[in-house]
Amino acid sequence: MTRRYFSLALLCAFAAAALFAANLPEAWRSWRYSRPMTLRSPGDPARLPLPAEVFAHSEGRLADLRVLDDLGNEVPFLLGGETAGTTFRILPATLRENSFVPGQFTQLVVDTGETVKFHNTVRIETPETDFINWVEVAASDDARLWRIVKPRAPISRFRKENLEGSQTIRYSDNNARYLRLRIFEPHEQFPVSSVQLQIQETSEREFTPLPATLTPDPAAAPSLTRWDADLGSAELPAEEALFETTQSEFYRAVRISSSEDGKEWRWHAGGEIHRYTLDDKTGKKTEESLRVEIPGYWRLAQSIGDRPKIHQGARYWRIEILNGSDAPLADVRVTLRMAVRNALLWPRPGRSYRLLYGNSAAKAPAYDLAQLAALKRIATAAESTAAHESVPLLRLAALEPEELTTNYSDPRPYSEKHSWLLWLAMAAAVLLLGYSALRALRASPPGASS
Repeated sequence: MTRRYFSLALLCAFAAAALFAANLPEAWRSWRYSRPMTLRSPGDPARLPLPAEVFAHSEGRLADLRVLDDLGNEVPFLLGGETAGTTFRILPATLRENSFVPGQFTQLVVDTGETVKFHNTVRIETPETDFINWVEVAASDDARLWRIVKPRAPISRFRKENLEGSQTIRYSDNNARYLRLRIFEPHEQFPVSSVQLQIQETSEREFTPLPATLTPDPAAAPSLTRWDADLGSAELPAEEALFETTQSEFYRAVRISSSEDGKEWRWHAGGEIHRYTLDDKTGKKTEESLRVEIPGYWRLAQSIGDRPKIHQGARYWRIEILNGSDAPLADVRVTLRMAVRNALLWPRPGRSYRLLYGNSAAKAPAYDLAQLAALKRIATAAESTAAHESVPLLRLAALEPEELTTNYSDPRPYSEKHSWLLWLAMAAAVLLLGYSALRALRASPPGASS
């Protein structure tokens, strides 16, 4: 009976393997994985979101990604999803006043000049190393009548914890000539070396959770809330930590570290999370920031013909909230996320397509510029609300389950595939050298000296 059950289980395993396996054409046998595509509107340009499993099994940060049709022909595609984010431009400004009202605040007045341009961000440059202060921002056209554009916003720095915090305040778009900042430090004047005015433009990126469980660390110091995560692969692009908590008001510094082995940790990113309530003319308003970016870790090619920009990844991640003397946040959770990337392609009607990946020897493809330029123009138009009716729509495509290549051929050199041969050759060389030395000693005449 036991043998019968074992045979049945083995048969089911083989059936499952056959179900998610595929033969590839001879020229493409060096790709270990592939996924059939589902095109909802064949013949129209398509946007194919790439799931985390593709990143985990890809080689060279998607350099090995290929699209094939059912005739075995390679189909040009464009990687997208990296253009969104925050850009800023520094504007000319003069610091007209830097004064102190004892027991209340430090006051700064900034003049944008006669040619007023729109601004929405101010950065305070200070030599202070460790602080948390609240700032009020007001705007004026004549430096006499002021209107508050940001009733309260935090600035901070935590050099003792090797964290830069944030000294930047964002407010609504404004073209007032003058800006007034009040830094609420009643005991002494807050040191300010300069003030930088900016115009920031932000386009939201779509994020998706990474397949990882963040485990709380009970051994962390009482002043820390810590989680450790194993992504299972250093190829997954961890780009953001998203926090959730039921606590109504707080301000905490965050430290993010990474490791290749889960033992030796290096600092990777820092930031802060906060939530507080403002009272304005419309009533109470909640201001919050619960996301910490992990910058500079993983980027795709930014333009046509570029090679992917490789940054060192990590399999293990550690997220820490610095509580100081405060109690830990109530019911706090954290999720590591990656930005959604897409493969953009223009399929032909009547054809089926497959995505290939998992080839350590593959280099990033270089396709005809005209085809990729057309795809990029369509993608840009799809993001615009004023897209012309003559521009084709970018249809959403999907990937079916991952399939193993049954006729897979390892693309690595013979010596890499059979590394044991190198060790065998080294062992043989050591034995030969030892044998030669022994023979030389035996052949030496009696009384011979070196």
